[in-house]
Amino acid sequence: MRKSSVMLLVLLAAFLATAGCATGPSDEAIATDIKARMFSDAQLKTANVQVTSKNGEVTLTGEVSSEAARYAAFKLAADTKGVVKVNDQLTLQVAQAVEPPAPAAPEPKPVPVRRVVKRAPAPAPVERSEPAPVAVAAPLPPPPAAAVPPPPEPKPVKVEIPVGSTLAVRMIDSIDSEVNRTGETFRATLDSPISVEGEEIIPAGTDVSVRLAESKSAGKFAGRSELQLELSWIEFQGRRYSIDSSTYEQVGSSRGKNTATKVGAGAAIGAVIGAIAGGGKGAAIGATVGAGAGAGAQVFTKGQQIKVPSETRIDFRLDQPFVVTYLPGQNANPRRSIR
Repeated sequence: MRKSSVMLLVLLAAFLATAGCATGPSDEAIATDIKARMFSDAQLKTANVQVTSKNGEVTLTGEVSSEAARYAAFKLAADTKGVVKVNDQLTLQVAQAVEPPAPAAPEPKPVPVRRVVKRAPAPAPVERSEPAPVAVAAPLPPPPAAAVPPPPEPKPVKVEIPVGSTLAVRMIDSIDSEVNRTGETFRATLDSPISVEGEEIIPAGTDVSVRLAESKSAGKFAGRSELQLELSWIEFQGRRYSIDSSTYEQVGSSRGKNTATKVGAGAAIGAVIGAIAGGGKGAAIGATVGAGAGAGAQVFTKGQQIKVPSETRIDFRLDQPFVVTYLPGQNANPRRSIR
């Protein structure tokens, strides 16, 4: 009875072993199959990989060239029939830099043999010592000239031309009581400079405007002509100043009388008049007319009409003061020639 039980167990074990062999490959077959498949793979063909299997559990050891090769080995082993688990123990190869071989040292060249012939030394020449030339120092350049600052610009000055100042005017335009009318203005220039306390303020030749304040022409059979002049403005250094002056008055003759009376608003100063004699251009004859002078010059008259020719000099007296703003040393109106 006991022997029968032992035999039954032996048979059962043999049956189970036979059944196990029929269900899956052996560990040896699994390892062989994995190696064969790795040999067919381009990444694993030259890799140093060891494969072991125990009860379907495969272990991979060795070195591969890259992570891609490592993953390919793991996947290939896991897909093999009979494998139940894969232990990846693979390592990556360390790339070693290959140093180029050192160049070979050149062979030494043979040293040529020289023959040395000894000769008697020649006598040393006698050298004459000459004094060294004395260096002459170059002259120093002159110091740069100091920059001269520009002169300061003149500042404008204000001066009041007082009441009673005399303004001597030389006419440029001519005036005719028969032709010209009240309100017309005529060109003239200062014949003498205007000075204050001995200092010249406005030079001669400055532009002046003379206004015809009153003009009456004599009738054909009766009456007489009258003509009154006054200063209008003076222009100096680009500025124009209005002038309030005395009046120069000229009265013609009545009904054939050939006399001329000159009455100035400033009788104490008097009027100075110059006229062109005989109509000659530029030939001015000056005469002073004042209280008790005893002689005087007459302007040209034509019948009962009054004419004040060009270049006639007339003195006006300033009735109201005016303030002049000017730059000293700059005369804006040079004296012009009168035609």
